[in-house]
Amino acid sequence: MALELSENSLRVLEKRYLKKDENGKVVETPREMFSRVAKCIAEADRIFKKSEEDISKLEKDFFDMMSGLEFMPNSPTLMNAGRDLSQLSACFVLPIEDSMDSIFDSIKATALIHKSGGGTGFSFSRLRPKSSTVRSTGGIASGPISFMKVFDAATQAVKQGGTRRGANMGILRVDHPDILDFITCKENDKEINNFNISVAVTEEFMRKVVKEEEYELINPNTRKVVKKLSAKMVFDLMVKMAHKNGEPGIIFIDRINNSNPTPLLGKIESTNPCVVGDTFVSTEKGLMRMKDLVRDYGCGGLGIFTDNRIEDILYANEEGSGQLAVKTRPGLSLRTISAAFSTGLKPVFKITTKSGYELVATADHQVMTPHGWVKIQDLKVAEHKVLIQSGPGRFNSDDRFPFAVRNEYLGEDGVSYKFNLPHRWSKEFGQVLGWLIGDGWLIDRDKNFRVGFTFSQDDKEVMDHLKPVINNFYGRDIKEVLRENNVYHLSYHSKYFVEFFKNIGVGASLSEDKEVPSTLFAATEEAVIGFLQGLFTADGTIGFTEGANAYIRLTAESLKLLKGVQLLLLNLGIKSKIYDRRRQEREGFEYISKSGEKKVYKLDGILFEISISKSAVPLFLERVGFLAQKHSLKVDKLLSEGYYSVSFEEDIKSIEPFGEEEVYDLTEPQTLTFITNGFISLDCGEQPLLPYESCNLGSINLFALLQDAGDHYELDWDRLKEVARLAVHFLDNVIDVNKYPLPAIDEMTKKTRKVGLGVMGWASALAKMMIPYDSEEALQLAEKVMSFVQANARKESLELAKSRGTFPAFKGSIYDKESGLKLRNATLTTIAPTGTISIIAGPCSSGIEPMFAISYYRANVLDNDKMIEIESAFKEAMESRGLYSRKLMDKIAETGSIGRIEEIPSDIRRAFVTAHDITPEWHIKMQAIFQKYTDNAVSKTVNFHQDASLEDVREVYMLAYELGCKGVTIYRDKSRDEQVLNVGSKDASKQVVPVSQETGRIAPRPRPEVVMGTTTKVSTGCGNLYVTINTDQDNRPFEVFTQMGKAGGCAASQLEAIGRLASLAFRSGVDVKVITEQLRSIRCPSPSWEKGCRIFSCADAIARVIERRLLNPKSEANVPVSPEHVFTQVAKSEEQLESHIAGFINDITGNIVGVCPDCGGALRHEEGCVKCSACGYTKC
Repeated sequence: MALELSENSLRVLEKRYLKKDENGKVVETPREMFSRVAKCIAEADRIFKKSEEDISKLEKDFFDMMSGLEFMPNSPTLMNAGRDLSQLSACFVLPIEDSMDSIFDSIKATALIHKSGGGTGFSFSRLRPKSSTVRSTGGIASGPISFMKVFDAATQAVKQGGTRRGANMGILRVDHPDILDFITCKENDKEINNFNISVAVTEEFMRKVVKEEEYELINPNTRKVVKKLSAKMVFDLMVKMAHKNGEPGIIFIDRINNSNPTPLLGKIESTNPCVVGDTFVSTEKGLMRMKDLVRDYGCGGLGIFTDNRIEDILYANEEGSGQLAVKTRPGLSLRTISAAFSTGLKPVFKITTKSGYELVATADHQVMTPHGWVKIQDLKVAEHKVLIQSGPGRFNSDDRFPFAVRNEYLGEDGVSYKFNLPHRWSKEFGQVLGWLIGDGWLIDRDKNFRVGFTFSQDDKEVMDHLKPVINNFYGRDIKEVLRENNVYHLSYHSKYFVEFFKNIGVGASLSEDKEVPSTLFAATEEAVIGFLQGLFTADGTIGFTEGANAYIRLTAESLKLLKGVQLLLLNLGIKSKIYDRRRQEREGFEYISKSGEKKVYKLDGILFEISISKSAVPLFLERVGFLAQKHSLKVDKLLSEGYYSVSFEEDIKSIEPFGEEEVYDLTEPQTLTFITNGFISLDCGEQPLLPYESCNLGSINLFALLQDAGDHYELDWDRLKEVARLAVHFLDNVIDVNKYPLPAIDEMTKKTRKVGLGVMGWASALAKMMIPYDSEEALQLAEKVMSFVQANARKESLELAKSRGTFPAFKGSIYDKESGLKLRNATLTTIAPTGTISIIAGPCSSGIEPMFAISYYRANVLDNDKMIEIESAFKEAMESRGLYSRKLMDKIAETGSIGRIEEIPSDIRRAFVTAHDITPEWHIKMQAIFQKYTDNAVSKTVNFHQDASLEDVREVYMLAYELGCKGVTIYRDKSRDEQVLNVGSKDASKQVVPVSQETGRIAPRPRPEVVMGTTTKVSTGCGNLYVTINTDQDNRPFEVFTQMGKAGGCAASQLEAIGRLASLAFRSGVDVKVITEQLRSIRCPSPSWEKGCRIFSCADAIARVIERRLLNPKSEANVPVSPEHVFTQVAKSEEQLESHIAGFINDITGNIVGVCPDCGGALRHEEGCVKCSACGYTKC
């Protein structure tokens, strides 16, 4: 099968990927490259004793997948697999500790990694801030920024794999004392150019941004608070700098750390707010104990409830003061967790409210108050209130018991015992269970096994209702017995009957030890309601005082029982309060024992009461009520009354130490909250980023997986499944054949075996399917696609684990539990930058980015002609309707977008949208959807028009935070060209000294007192060039001044020379056209684009300005130019001229951010980096 590679793809492969001999001549074809890679990666199966036949088949499958452009591994794998270097990973994380040894060890490791073709990421957050004392030497620390410059210089000195400079990612936590210096460290774009930088912001910081509060800066060396800053001020500075030049990006570090699957491999650097294992969490399956949730849903996927008031309290106040919003929305929303995990043994505290709600958690666990989040250690009994669950949750929809039920036993006496025990929850069984806990008993000792129920004369109607139900379960009829005290007993003698109820969770028979059966919390709603009906009918009362109050009460000797009942009621939306009614022991009633002895029943004085009042009364009667007709008259009366509303805010009664316990946390990525024992809790357990890990990445080309469905295109889901699973096999093999640059990287990578399978060609695929990128249909398809890829990736990892074993760090990971996934790889999905591999697999769009243009110019370096590049799916759509023409393509290439070209049908214009046709909000929405089903992060750039405001950027950052993204990068058109202008050398404006005239010799004209001129801004590959052309009183060209955005250096001196010589030629009467002919088309390594035209060099730019202003002034009339773009000036001095230049602003920009230094093609900003789609050059 012939390879179908585009011209661009072949160009990129020949320049960077294919083998070359010692003379630089290409000695490998693309087919041979794919064959080399497939053979190398398939060989890893030999480690696992696969047959030659199996390996050969796998090699063919790998080859077909790559040569069919359906999947591409990251660039180092394509470059190095099967060759001597064999370093196949794209990026590495290196640790930097607060010591010279660690810093320079990391610099050495960086050099080795860059030499082998990889990129590096660092967190500088552990380095002590500048000006702090170094104890060992008595000196002063220079801080993280100074060491970033050292890393930057080292990177500059090492050629990456002989093809490009190394790339680094630098991160600093937002609570580091040097954070302001970090945010602005790339302001002038002259230093630290080998780094992309991002601020690691915490959830606490973002909450304080919203509330406009101060936050603490912490010295990482001493762990002491050194200063406080306004969170809003710091956030606004990030926004300002990102608006100015695209950096820093933002990383939501808590979200990334929370999803770490192997927390035991790294040191936890800060405390973890957590709750104890017996804490009940409100979930879609009822109230689930935290330890059970971690056991069953450690890797996420469970729906939990969050309280709707969170957003109102945190975001509704316009001043952001964090005060309670005037109106809050009670009720709950269901959201899905991404992880749940144990965080170890820690000291805990118990907080109790005045209504009796309790929570046991670590001191730094945060709960919601009317004024926002407060740590338990900071709560004040007299000052704070806490919020509790404000609406009904949900109980389990699965009505099966959590254990197997037997209905036939062979006894020790050889007799067969048959029962009719239920297998599923029901309201009737719940009623039986409630009465058993209220007025029943269970005996399990010696040979005395009994389950018994007691009914008073007033309860006979209830007995008549329950007795046939219980007898049916028992399998035979048992008659009640009337005791001497006029009480009925129903008693069932069978250890198997007792065993059944014990499996349900019925325990002790002593009144003070009773509790809600453990399985009931995860039962169906009708079973819970039945239980409460039975319990309240047995031991409950109704109180009513005309014109005063009404209440429903339940009394018990067991406080634990009432605590459980309180949580069940709250999950039904019914608030209650527990009272302590204990008093001194006293004598009660007399009774006759079995032996005939007269005895007195002593009252021990232990008594507790749960009370339901206000608007919770009618809610209880409507949702629960009583069995039979008990209290019917009072019920009717209560339902006819009006009630005050209950409040879901609670006063704090006490906070006390509660020993040490194993504690747990979870991650709900959208609101970072969950409901624990009724309290609204913050989930922000922090887990470490691991040092010495490497990225082994690959991407599925969705565009290549489209199939013709007749009148439209659609994804080939069957082939997508095959490619996803085959790609995981490929990436797992990469780990074993990889030659790592450091032993520590080898060890850590093989411990976790993390891979990152992503996608590319998303926008191209959408367009071909005629689905607009910025549409709900696209979001829905994105969710379906990425969830499908993730599910099949996990299935393949499960299969690989069966034959190869789980990843070595599996023990202690989030998957290490009885029902956990036994995976081969700790993580499986990542949306990584696809850079040059999307060009190789193209024509297709990068990653999940929108298309940058539908049609654009690419210069032909050989003959100085302009070639036109056209999005293939667009060309096909236009040709199918007979609308394609070169003239129309030229028109589109002027802007890259078709949004306003009326001759193109509206459905095509709607489907083929570009990055700048799409609002920033849609960029974030798409990123958030893909993030939901991505184990690691999603690489994406949010593109802004040049005229975007600071507030536009701020809103996108906040939207990314609110939608659960793990990070966000923005780029505003031409922002990196808007550098601070510097005053140049005064020599630049010195007039040319008059030359003595001799007969027949040319001499420059003397300078008049006043000249008139224009200044024009031109974007060049070296930065913005400002060209000033002055004319004399006779409107003859007199002089040229130039000013670059960067001062000093070789470029500035050369520009000064060009300006002096051109000025001399003007004043000497040389023909302007002759001057421009000498300057035009001079080339340098960094050409650029300006208004669709190629600017080959600064000299070429000066020639074009001279032509525009002096030779073709009328052509300017066709260009919409505002006064800011070209202005007239009276230039009497150099200082005045420089003042004009320094205040000059040009707002005309295009979609191109620079020019490729390798081929001269257009550089564009995508996936957080600058890259050339023509030759594959990238600055990252």
